Amino acid sequence: MEKVASHVGDPNASGSVTTAHIAASIDGGVATDRPVYARADQTVTLYAVIELADHSVFSDAPEVRLGNRTLTAQPLAKAPAIDVRWNRIEPADKSYSNTEGGEFHFTAIEYRATEIATGTSSIIADVRPTLTPDHGSGVGTMRFQVVVQQADRTIESPGPSARRGRGSGGLTDEVTRVTIRRDDTYLGYLTEMFGQPYVWASAGLTDRSHQSERLEGSDCADFVVYGARRMGKSIGYTWTGGLPQVTKLLGSGTRGEDGIYRDDTGKPVPFTQPGDLILFPRHVGALVEDRGTLGILDDRDVIMHTLFDSPKQQAIADTGYADQPLEVRRFR
Repeated sequence: MEKVASHVGDPNASGSVTTAHIAASIDGGVATDRPVYARADQTVTLYAVIELADHSVFSDAPEVRLGNRTLTAQPLAKAPAIDVRWNRIEPADKSYSNTEGGEFHFTAIEYRATEIATGTSSIIADVRPTLTPDHGSGVGTMRFQVVVQQADRTIESPGPSARRGRGSGGLTDEVTRVTIRRDDTYLGYLTEMFGQPYVWASAGLTDRSHQSERLEGSDCADFVVYGARRMGKSIGYTWTGGLPQVTKLLGSGTRGEDGIYRDDTGKPVPFTQPGDLILFPRHVGALVEDRGTLGILDDRDVIMHTLFDSPKQQAIADTGYADQPLEVRRFR
């Protein structure tokens, strides 16, 4: 990465920086320190916000809201001289397990800070991971940190050490989280999970505090339930064996030598519609695209799923489950 001068602020201004925050704005709206959800056609801008010992606030955001406080901020050009650095806070691995060792526990997801930019009071949020495969090409979830250096003092917004603790493997909401989805469809909401690890036996103390709700990661069943919940359905997180209770069966079959799935009578299983579930024994994904024989379900058709990797789109033939019997299901 090419280094640039990181100095911002007024060398003649005085005051001690006590706190550094990030405030995120969607398309120029109010900048907030709460988790942000946006579409791919929207721009999320991250602004550095610093507070001094005298409680004065500086930021280049047009309007800043931290928690319940709406703040009047002066431009960072008027702040005491500081150096500014921006980091991604991203998962270090694409796959974790909550049952490693044979007994369930919330495994701590390892997060690392990777540098994005220096010397700027704001950046455009880029949610593409660098430590794990990028399957989203601009959609998914990423966490961010701003680091302020004033003389020999370093002030950071919350980062990898801000662990949530009980009932979680991830970080608190004090770590700035930006989520960008493809669109407002069911499949679009599933893309919010891109860039997050596969978590075998993902869980939560409640549905609302589930690891999927917090965008820490998910297993295959919780992944497809997450999208339905984002669409407003009252469905609890479950495992693949529980999905038949919250879906209706549209068809079932096994793969023939030509790659086409046929039912017990030999009739091809139809490709129903994007967003319908493909349920295998102990695995599930969501239909994305009819790429094989049009109108017919075959192993060239594409699903969106997560399996020992962050979520991605993949032909059924490449999932490792193509030889398994399957059911086509739809959320009720």
